[in-house]
Amino acid sequence: MTVTPPSAAGAAASAATPPQRPARRRPVAAVLFGILVLLALCGPWLAPYDPLTGADMPFAPTSGDHPLGTDHLGADVLSRVLAGGRVLILVTLAVLLIAYVLGTAAGMLAAYRGGWVDTLVMRLADVLLGLPPLVLIAVITTGTGPGVSGVAVSVVAVMLPDIARIVRAATVQALAHDYVEVAVARGETTRSVLFREVFPNLAVTLGADAGVRFVGAAYAVATAGFLGLGAQPPTPDWGLMILENRGGLALQPLAVLAPSAMLLAMLLTAGLMVDGLGPVSAARRLVRTGRPRHRARTAEARPAREPAGAPDDGSAASARGLRLSVAETGRPVVRDVDLSVPRGTVVALIGDSGSGKTSTALALLGHTAPGLEQERGTVRLLGADVGRLTGRALRELRARSVAYVAQDPRTSLPMHLRVGTLLDEQLRLLAVPARARREKARAVLRRLSLPSDEAFLARRPHQLSGGQRQRLAIAAALARDPRLLVLDEPTSALDPENTARLLAEVVALCRDSATAVLLISHDLHAVAEVADTVVAMSEGRIVDSSAPELLRETLAAPQEAAAPPLPARPREQATGQGVLLRVENLTVERGTSGRVLSNASLTLPPGGRLCVIGPSGSGKSTLLRAITGLVEPVGGRVLLAGEPLAPALARRDTAQLGRLQLVPQNPYDSLNPRHSVRRIVGRPLRQFGLVPDEAVEQETRELLARVGLTPEHAARRPAALSGGERQRVALARALAARPDVLLCDEVTSALDPATAVVVLDLLDEVCRESGTALVVVTHDRTVVDRMGGLTAEVVDGVLLHADTGRPATSV
Repeated sequence: MTVTPPSAAGAAASAATPPQRPARRRPVAAVLFGILVLLALCGPWLAPYDPLTGADMPFAPTSGDHPLGTDHLGADVLSRVLAGGRVLILVTLAVLLIAYVLGTAAGMLAAYRGGWVDTLVMRLADVLLGLPPLVLIAVITTGTGPGVSGVAVSVVAVMLPDIARIVRAATVQALAHDYVEVAVARGETTRSVLFREVFPNLAVTLGADAGVRFVGAAYAVATAGFLGLGAQPPTPDWGLMILENRGGLALQPLAVLAPSAMLLAMLLTAGLMVDGLGPVSAARRLVRTGRPRHRARTAEARPAREPAGAPDDGSAASARGLRLSVAETGRPVVRDVDLSVPRGTVVALIGDSGSGKTSTALALLGHTAPGLEQERGTVRLLGADVGRLTGRALRELRARSVAYVAQDPRTSLPMHLRVGTLLDEQLRLLAVPARARREKARAVLRRLSLPSDEAFLARRPHQLSGGQRQRLAIAAALARDPRLLVLDEPTSALDPENTARLLAEVVALCRDSATAVLLISHDLHAVAEVADTVVAMSEGRIVDSSAPELLRETLAAPQEAAAPPLPARPREQATGQGVLLRVENLTVERGTSGRVLSNASLTLPPGGRLCVIGPSGSGKSTLLRAITGLVEPVGGRVLLAGEPLAPALARRDTAQLGRLQLVPQNPYDSLNPRHSVRRIVGRPLRQFGLVPDEAVEQETRELLARVGLTPEHAARRPAALSGGERQRVALARALAARPDVLLCDEVTSALDPATAVVVLDLLDEVCRESGTALVVVTHDRTVVDRMGGLTAEVVDGVLLHADTGRPATSV
């Protein structure tokens, strides 16, 4: 969760190298499990006797002809044991396949459609979950009659509601990502959105979950056989063999012990193998110890340890000789960093995108980001050597003393919790009495200039603006009265005025309570006003550490090296020939909270530019979303080249959808992490049929080259790209649809200044070369200066002329 330290969400790490025993045990279990499964499937062919007929007298003892003796039928026990696992394996696999197909489809559809579909699916799941599994199995097999098919149906019914609920919850989270919204705005079908954009991000979790459920399903099928509800005599089946031969246990124990041993070995090896699977084992280890697994290191590479009685250096957090690298390649990400955050002070960490700021900050909390490992260095957190703390001690330390606000509250705030519930959880950790928690929650919201009425407390994060979500994340963090507060780009969705005010308020609150603050930001002007120390990073190294006065002097001095702003285009040049985009009296309402946008009107010619400015939460993004059809307006209309567009996205035709393309705000969330750049950029070309299939690859390379990327980038996934590179890929994807109008929502807010300039120049080039009209939403007036063109301002949902301040009938 954004507003809690990684420990509270079960995600933590440390410099220590944990024991490697589970890693060694996993391959052995996998091999044994594979051998048992192969033996079970091939067993009937290996059986020395026909497992269905008698070979000797019943319950005959072991002999040379019958190494395990015979059973109650006189059949060879070895033959029946070898043949008895096939039914179990095949039925279990069939049950898993059917349950996951049905559960995945139901869960994804419930999350995507919502409304009555969601209610129906979840209530049916509740009914099935309310019945004890054995009762459900007994009821279904009574109706269908004993046999394998009845058991399969009943076990599917037992597993289905759990799978549907897991998939629904995971799908709800996935749908909150910008890359899904872009696909919806582009007109992808429901099937394409769910299975192209959402499902790949569920596959890893479902794969690990399937391993766990294999054990449960196998156990259920075997139990049904033991109860006589599954395979019927004389079919060889391990569970049935235990049932049939229990009466002769004293005469011939191997007839019971042999199938029991095979069944136990199958379940144990499957369980041990599942324990080592990626997400499952990582999650279990994090919950148990608070530390993710690191690769084994040589003795020379182990982090140095401070003496047990090392004195407290007076810092809330500090690192010495910290070095982090990519686990798979060994590429260093953080290089020998020494950093200290003294108690009661504000330390700002600045630097270009990808310089290692966030990785360093997380390491100070004892957490190593996924895919990274700590090679060396020591970390102290609130006086304690993180490497010497047990997982539980580290979690408890962070839970009571540390708060962390991640960069993107849109996807890191818990979407299912209402504002009031979210704050109530934080205050409950502090043992605040229940009767006092509501009023304190309101006080916390007021401190961050947020509404504190019941209507706001009842909202969920997705119903808030980007700026409100960021303020809410900070409010929830401050509600816990932390001794160390880590803010990772906390104002990227705020306008400069609100940024300065919010940081000043937060820092003042922290100074009053002697809370140490580590502030990660690329807003140098805001940092210079609030920090006690400014630390600059580049390529994983600390390159400078100084007082903020030096940064203020640097910012005030003329920057000859900085790129000059592009000249503003005169109004008569911006009108072009005719009107391409016309918005007339567009009005948007949000539930009971009233109007978000009122009677907005604007016109834009081919190749024209319009910058829409305004404070956070004023309705800028809502304007773009209403134009694209992602939000259905209650009044007004949108015309494209004189053709009226349907208010709702679903009622627009494919050609109209391609002519309007949206570039989202956050480059870290606008690209599907499971897809390669080649697939991301090439998808609009295939969707709209703009080029033959055989030409998609070449066209993709040309689009990447147009936005300043090389063919080598095509094979990468978003995780291997910097923030600026991701934003270029997002722009290339939008351009692939060959749009007439490009709608850009705060496309530079998450970028450092140098990268932002490059992206803005790229937008300018696209506008000039292709004649694409451009609408840029921003809260940064430097973007307006650089882009030129016309300017409109949204204030409290009203679109105004930027030069007159009067309501606009046409901009």
